[in-house]
Amino acid sequence: MNELPINQIICGDCLEVLPKLPKVKMIFADPPDNLGLKYDGFEDCWPSYESYAKWLGRIIGAGLRQSQIFWLSYNVIYQSMIVQTSADFAKEIGCGWRQFIWRFTFGQHNKSDCGNGYRPILRIMQPNAKLYPDAIRVPSKRQTLYNDKRANPKGRVPDDVWEFSRVCGTFKERRKWHPNQHPEALIERIVKFSCKPGDLVIDMFAGTGTVNRVCKRLGVNCIGIEISKFYCEQIAKEKHIPDGLI
Repeated sequence: MNELPINQIICGDCLEVLPKLPKVKMIFADPPDNLGLKYDGFEDCWPSYESYAKWLGRIIGAGLRQSQIFWLSYNVIYQSMIVQTSADFAKEIGCGWRQFIWRFTFGQHNKSDCGNGYRPILRIMQPNAKLYPDAIRVPSKRQTLYNDKRANPKGRVPDDVWEFSRVCGTFKERRKWHPNQHPEALIERIVKFSCKPGDLVIDMFAGTGTVNRVCKRLGVNCIGIEISKFYCEQIAKEKHIPDGLI
């Protein structure tokens, strides 16, 4: 590519496309969970736990090499493997890592046992990468419940458990042509925490274009990578992403 594409969707395999792009401030990745979901253009079924874990390790390595801050949303059943992989990267290149919890409401009901109500989100940072905690302050209980004058009027920086509803079928932001979707409010917090306007973000699995939409709204540049031509075409129709598809 001769010119850096911004606010665009690139159709292709992220592991092939990403090395051709420049290093960026932040990369977000929400890869398939190996649950057999019916994605267009991608087989969500690995022959073994080990083969999927190895692929996830490649995703983490590729994302971290190209960014200052790498975020990974993944299924809780792979938590022990992800924690070990993160610790290995931290030891190898001196980066810092932290686990966040997306506690979601409107979770799927399970009649035979307690259903899952959260999704781990990993953050790995290069040394000296800058965060913007003031950008994600929320009203504190001192403010909202007790009207305590000691409360900081700016609110407080949230802890590492973030509660946002799942994107259900009746929600206006839901794109029904895709099997799953992260809420824009969650992605907005991640982008604000990691970036300032004018920074560049890459989404390794663009899916429904959520990261692109949020970044466009926040004045942050975004390159979405998506392997499905159909999904790419659907995202490119969005008014929030006027620069189209490459």
